[in-house]
Amino acid sequence: MHVIKKSNTRKTNDAVSPVIGVMLMLVVTIIIAAFVSMFAGTTFADTEAAPSTVLNVKILSSGGTDGKQDVILIEHVGGSSIPSSDLKITTYYTSTGDERSVIRGEVLAQSMPIFTVTDSAGVNKKIVVPILSDVTAGSLGDSKINFGKYEFAPGTIATTYNSLGTWIALGFGTEAQLKAKSKDQIIKQYGFTKGSKVSVNIIHTPSQAVLYNKEVIVQ
Repeated sequence: MHVIKKSNTRKTNDAVSPVIGVMLMLVVTIIIAAFVSMFAGTTFADTEAAPSTVLNVKILSSGGTDGKQDVILIEHVGGSSIPSSDLKITTYYTSTGDERSVIRGEVLAQSMPIFTVTDSAGVNKKIVVPILSDVTAGSLGDSKINFGKYEFAPGTIATTYNSLGTWIALGFGTEAQLKAKSKDQIIKQYGFTKGSKVSVNIIHTPSQAVLYNKEVIVQ
């Protein structure tokens, strides 16, 4: 008499497949988690912390060396020093003159033009505004006080120097378009004068932190 023994081979093999599946899922999950962790770590490592800085902005209609110039002054009131190359200044001005439009200005070290101004002695100098108005750091025409070159430190002031520098920073046009225009022509075309309002936004580009965002009234 032959006794037929039942084999458990099929059941054993059936149990192997789910185990392999679970192991594969675990491996895939671990790989994905490692990738996400690496990506997140790289992203946060590349983001610079926002500086703790206090800035103040004034726009004068009677500034400059002769007291008749339109001048923007940016004062570093306190906090961390910032390389001026890390700053982006945008302005928005709604024209009330003959040209009715919203005019956007942008001050960025990589794109600001070099232009010529005449100093109090009548000598032509090349500058990139806003220059650092610190005589201990350099005199007018020295590249080290040009925007993008200096360290903007507490207690210092950056200035657009004269009307031409201010109009270029505000986006009214290029040096070629503006250097022959008088203040009266700018007032007629844009209505830009004492009492005008300009929205000023200063950004620390490495961290994209907003350091200043206010509406400034021309004094």
